[in-house]
Amino acid sequence: MPDVRPVRRGGARLVRLMLGIAVTLSCVSYCIDVQDRARAGEPPYRWRTDVATVEGVSYTAKTAFTRGQTVLLKLYRTGDPTLLAQRTFTEHGVALRWSQDGWLIYDTSDDSYLGGEIQLPPTRLDNLLAKLP
Repeated sequence: MPDVRPVRRGGARLVRLMLGIAVTLSCVSYCIDVQDRARAGEPPYRWRTDVATVEGVSYTAKTAFTRGQTVLLKLYRTGDPTLLAQRTFTEHGVALRWSQDGWLIYDTSDDSYLGGEIQLPPTRLDNLLAKLP
């Protein structure tokens, strides 16, 4: 019976190499996204502010372009500098909409798990994601 251990070792090395490349590319992509979010609102782009009261609580949403057609949305409780939620999305010419049943709708074409909307008040997951760089 032939010895298959060298083939298994070679296959394992290939899997580790491919996994390493995938992780590295993901990290590079994330770092580029972090830099874009850090530069949001710099000239020639400006922050746009939208304030609304939903269920008796006043919220402030700030939007600014980061690059190309990508928009950064930051949600705060009015008068409080603590970031509650943050999203990036592609501009489709849709303005922010505040629903009275507790949602901020920012992208009606988004079919990801985030769904193009933020529940008000934001969930713990939104708060956690807003704290990441």
